[in-house]
Amino acid sequence: MNDQPKSLYVEDSKKQDSIILKIMDFFKFIYLKNDIDYAKLRLIIQTKLIIDERQPDLVGQNQSAKKDGNSFFRSLGAYLLMSCFTVIFLFIGNSWILQYATYFGYLFFMLLSTLIASFSTILLDTRDYELLGTKPISTKTLSAAKTTHVLIYLLAFTLVLGGPVTIVTYFINGIAAGLLVTILTIIFCFWTLLFTLGIYSVVLMKFDGEKLKNIISYTQIGLSIFMVIGYQLINQIVDVVDIFVVYAPQLWHLFLFPIWFAAPLGMVQEGATSYYIVYTILMIGLSLVMAVFYQKNAGKMEENILRMSESSEGSSIKTSPWLTISKKLICQRPEELPYYHFAWKTIQHEREFKTRIYPSLLTSFILPVILIFNSFTDGFDLAELREMDLAYYLYFTLLMAPELVASMKFSTYYKGAWAFQLSPKSHKPYFVMAAGKAVWMRILCPLFLAAGAIFLFLFGWDALSVILNAFLALTSSFFLYLTATMKYYPFSQERSAPNNTEGCFTSILFVVMAGIVGLVNFALDNYIPYGGWIMTAVLLIITLKLLFFSFKQK
Repeated sequence: MNDQPKSLYVEDSKKQDSIILKIMDFFKFIYLKNDIDYAKLRLIIQTKLIIDERQPDLVGQNQSAKKDGNSFFRSLGAYLLMSCFTVIFLFIGNSWILQYATYFGYLFFMLLSTLIASFSTILLDTRDYELLGTKPISTKTLSAAKTTHVLIYLLAFTLVLGGPVTIVTYFINGIAAGLLVTILTIIFCFWTLLFTLGIYSVVLMKFDGEKLKNIISYTQIGLSIFMVIGYQLINQIVDVVDIFVVYAPQLWHLFLFPIWFAAPLGMVQEGATSYYIVYTILMIGLSLVMAVFYQKNAGKMEENILRMSESSEGSSIKTSPWLTISKKLICQRPEELPYYHFAWKTIQHEREFKTRIYPSLLTSFILPVILIFNSFTDGFDLAELREMDLAYYLYFTLLMAPELVASMKFSTYYKGAWAFQLSPKSHKPYFVMAAGKAVWMRILCPLFLAAGAIFLFLFGWDALSVILNAFLALTSSFFLYLTATMKYYPFSQERSAPNNTEGCFTSILFVVMAGIVGLVNFALDNYIPYGGWIMTAVLLIITLKLLFFSFKQK
């Protein structure tokens, strides 16, 4: 007697009973050994794969595209092309430990960002329990079904990302290195999934659903920052001797887990040094700990996921004192006040807005600091640094403006934008004005204040005019771009694939503009007495006009 339940979707069942389910059947013994009802798990996975085929876009990147087949698998071609280009840069140099530490760092960023951005909704979905919780299915089986569902896509994604590197390894570094990279890549895929599940398990034990959602959003933001800083860490772990790149082990490298996975390859090339042995032990040890942790807590994690729908009760909605003070300072007309308050609360509470805009903003904020940091690595001390004209790097913060204005057009709750049309008078200019001021006051001002404080510390009071000019130029460009491009109500449009790239071309123009304005500031400082302060006065007048008089009611 067949122990597998018959699918209600007969035709789709035959189509979906493909290589994916056959591979699962091959590893059936692992599920059975861990007290998981494999027959029910298989039916759940089979049904989920059918549902995925019927969705326009599994990862939510193109809701308008409706084609046959699984949209996620269709999108892998672009990632394969990107991975082929990665191979070109990866095998520059002769150090395997550095080549594959870079590879596993790239792989970790891509896998973890995809897990958090695209598959967190699957891992943390409570609908499975609502639909199947009344059936004789254990929470452990439900948790294993979710994990397997995500793992199917994660393995396919890993194959596309790591396939070109692995294939090239066989030809360049030999069969032994190729086999080792293949095994390590598969282990790394499982390791990343277990790492993510471990974080979610710990957080779910301590926080309710609302706090967990916030943590996920901030993690996505942190990943982008980690990627930017990671490139700088690579520069710090290598020494260049003649034309060869040499790995220089340091104690703090113990925390760089991509090096753990590259360590076995380092041993193949250079021998079993003490550092490589320690890295390999850390890799194996932590992998086993995470596997045992998940095995012991899989059922409990599914129970804790039900708390995702809960929120902390009894918490009162508090109004920020900065909101109260700022709206009185910069909102001249009474009509602006409710729109200012609405925009402030939108950018404060809408997670999609924060995860969409904060990474690019913080990258623009960190870029000037990294450029200065690179000067320190070249052996300059603070006194010598102040003699150089590096404060003009602060003009790169102008890159914040186009992406921020573009993102102000979109909202998760765009369907409620009809409410803006109910007023008998058109208040769109007031809305745009108030929303721009709210974004400027809540996001741009604090970020630039932090950047300005760093530059003031590094370059002293002599750089004050440059710092002020960069801030005024950023403010002016933000409001100019806002008045020129905001043709609809803010936060009233749907984010979709055709407009995902909006602002990219403008960002290139802003790079050119940042360079031009910085050169003008440099020329005025060096060739005209008090030229920098004259520029400050001019920019201040322009900024005040844009801030208070650029929008007029028609």
